[in-house]
Amino acid sequence: MATLHTPDIHPVETFDPINNHTVEFSYTGSQIVRNRAIVLDNETYQTVYDSVQDRMRPDHVFPGATFSPGKSYQIRIKVFDAYGNESPFSEPVLFCCYSTPEFRFDALDKDTILHTANPKLTLIYSQKEQEALQDFQFLLYDYDKTLLTSSEHKYDASDMTHIFYGLKNESEYYVRATGTTAHGLRIETDYIKISIKYFLMPANVLFEAKNHPENGSIALESGVIDIGYEIENDNYTIKNSELIIGGNNTLTYNAGFEITDEFKVFLKARKVPLDASFFKMRCPGTGKYLDIRIKRLGKAYYGILNIPYGAKLGHYNIFAEIPTASLADAQGSLLVDTAGNLLMLAAPGYPDQNTAVFEISYKNGRYDLSIYYENDSTVENI
Repeated sequence: MATLHTPDIHPVETFDPINNHTVEFSYTGSQIVRNRAIVLDNETYQTVYDSVQDRMRPDHVFPGATFSPGKSYQIRIKVFDAYGNESPFSEPVLFCCYSTPEFRFDALDKDTILHTANPKLTLIYSQKEQEALQDFQFLLYDYDKTLLTSSEHKYDASDMTHIFYGLKNESEYYVRATGTTAHGLRIETDYIKISIKYFLMPANVLFEAKNHPENGSIALESGVIDIGYEIENDNYTIKNSELIIGGNNTLTYNAGFEITDEFKVFLKARKVPLDASFFKMRCPGTGKYLDIRIKRLGKAYYGILNIPYGAKLGHYNIFAEIPTASLADAQGSLLVDTAGNLLMLAAPGYPDQNTAVFEISYKNGRYDLSIYYENDSTVENI
């Protein structure tokens, strides 16, 4: 019988032995129909695996749970053709088995809102057999999962953090991380979607200090505008710096409150009446008034921003759904008071800080409305 050429095993990457794993090899000669693999424990040199597989492809598949994690092994392979001819065993090739590590982002769910332009990401790594992490890398993608930027390869597992700077407000991204363990096991996280949403501190609230040495004083100047207002009657109270207006009362800003360009208005409110306008504002350009009201449509509640086109041109509406989980108690009962006002509180006990924020924006000639809760937002200091 003829002797076939000796196969050459390709390098075997470290793998988790709980899963099936394919070992590939090179061979030249007549068509093979089967191969035999023998695996020795690298410490004891005892045979732990000896199997023949009918395969015409130059590879051998280890079934899952064949080997133990945290150990190293040697593999040799020989091949057979249809006529019973066989090759010598290949040179042994060393490989290692380790359990798949835990490798993930800390405090990031599948869709997380981050209130900063410069998010600091932290990775968590642990491995059952205490295998060290050799290197890791952070990657940032746009909404289409096109790579935008990445960190350098990092090697200090005691500081698994990275900051991506200058992310755009009101934008969505994906983050991912990859790494390699000390024995070459390649690991990666899932693609994690993040939404960037932060408040920009207006420049006109910054203070400028001016020294007046002639009289030993310091003056503070700012771009804060003094806004005048009037209230219709005495049916109101002030609590915790908040104005609580009665149902038959109206607050009007009558001086200094003027918007002529792109803007965002943040209206914070609780205990809002249904099917009644509770905020009006003159639109830039048209001089007409927009208003907001809350209405039930089906089983959901919506904030409706009513916007006029201009004289004799009618109007259009923008709808934003109020988070339903924050409109009902544990039994699903709608949170309303005796007057039928929708409370819109977001937690058991209904603390005051859970205030609904109606965000009205105007940009490039278009309006938009979003509704969320004050305890879900922060101010970005940049």
